[in-house]
Amino acid sequence: MSKKLIILLFSCLLFVGCSTKISYFFLDWAIEWEVEEYVELTSDQQDKFDVIIESFLVWHRQQELPRYRDQLSLLSTLTNQQTMTPELWLNQVSMAKAHWHRIFDFVMPELLPIMASLSDEQVNQVLVQLKKEQQELIEEYAGKDQAELIKYSDKRIAKQLSEWTGDATDEQKSIIHQANTERLATLDMWLEYRHEWLSQFEQALKRRQQTDYFTQQMKLLMISPDELKSKVYRDNVDENTRKFGSMLIALNKTFSQKQRKHFDKKLAELVEDLTELHLDK
Repeated sequence: MSKKLIILLFSCLLFVGCSTKISYFFLDWAIEWEVEEYVELTSDQQDKFDVIIESFLVWHRQQELPRYRDQLSLLSTLTNQQTMTPELWLNQVSMAKAHWHRIFDFVMPELLPIMASLSDEQVNQVLVQLKKEQQELIEEYAGKDQAELIKYSDKRIAKQLSEWTGDATDEQKSIIHQANTERLATLDMWLEYRHEWLSQFEQALKRRQQTDYFTQQMKLLMISPDELKSKVYRDNVDENTRKFGSMLIALNKTFSQKQRKHFDKKLAELVEDLTELHLDK
C-alpha cells in the first residue's frame, strides 16, 4: 500500500516490453498482485479496494491518458526539431510529477480509510515487506565504489536507449559514460532519505486512527516527499536532472537515420495506443 503501488501504473505503461494496450487491460490484475505482495486484505477491505481500482481506471483512461499522450507528442516534437534544452527537460520532469500528484489526489479520499482500517497484523505485514526491500537496496549498493556505480548506470541507460533506438553506438555509450562520470554523488543521501521516509511512514501507520494527522502525513509522504530531503540532496538532484537532460540532448544529435526511424515509430505507436485506450469506452 505504498507509493510503489500506484507508480506501478507508469511502469506498466512506459517500460514494459509488450503492448501498452495489453498491459493496460491487465493493470487491475497487476495492482491487485502488487497489493498482495504487501498485505492480505480482508474481504470487506478487498471489496472496497476493488471499487477504488475500478473507478480509478475509468478516470485514468478518460482524464489522464490524454495528458500522457500530449506530453509524449511534445517530447517527440522537441526531439525531432532538436529544440530540447535542459530547462525544457526540467519542465517535462515537473509535468511527470504532476501526473503522480493528480493520481494520489484522486484515490486518497477512498484509499486512506482502507489503510486506516488495517489491523496491527496487517500493518506489520506492510512494514516487514518495506523493510525487506530497504535492506535489499542497502545490500545491493553497500560497498560499491563510484566506478562500480558508474559501470552499472552505463549498462542500464545503454539498455534503455537500445530499447528505443536499437543498439547503442560506441559514441553514444561514451556520451552516457561521460554523463554518469559527471553526475553528483547522491547515493548516501538517497539511502538516508529512504530510511527517513520509511520511518515516518511507519509512524503514520501506527497513528492511522488519528484522521487529521494520518491524512496530513500521507500527503507529505506521497505528494511532497522532497520536504524530507536535505537542501544539499535536493540541489544535487536538480543538477543531476539538468545533466541528464543535457545527456539526452547530446544523444539525440547522434541518432542515425535508422535509430531515429526506430525511435519515432516506437513513440508513435505508444501515442496511438494511449489515444485508442482513451477513446475505448
